Amino acid sequence: MEARIALCKCKEGNRMYGVRFEKTGDGWKYTWAFPVKEAAAKREHYDETKIVGQIFPDGGYPGCPYCGTKDFVVCDCGKLNCHNGNDTHFTCNWCGLSGTLGSYDGAGFGSGGDI
Repeated sequence: MEARIALCKCKEGNRMYGVRFEKTGDGWKYTWAFPVKEAAAKREHYDETKIVGQIFPDGGYPGCPYCGTKDFVVCDCGKLNCHNGNDTHFTCNWCGLSGTLGSYDGAGFGSGGDI
């Protein structure tokens, strides 16, 4: 089974965490989330993860370790942010870009760049 860890930032407090994705026939399911420090993320190369395809939650996904949400926003900068799903306006915790949410098309995202 192929699995990867991607980095995500919480909307509450701008804290970083890792999300484990497993490859399936339909895309990538996210199965686990855990707090991660910047030094550990770089050492484990989590900042180099790329995932292309549809993403969906596993039934046991615990959500963000800080705010508990189980939803993501993939910003145009290519990074993951957690999102509570109640607001259609979004500001990226990585690059600061803001706008109205649209649908994720599976084009891919990455953890690369400055963390």
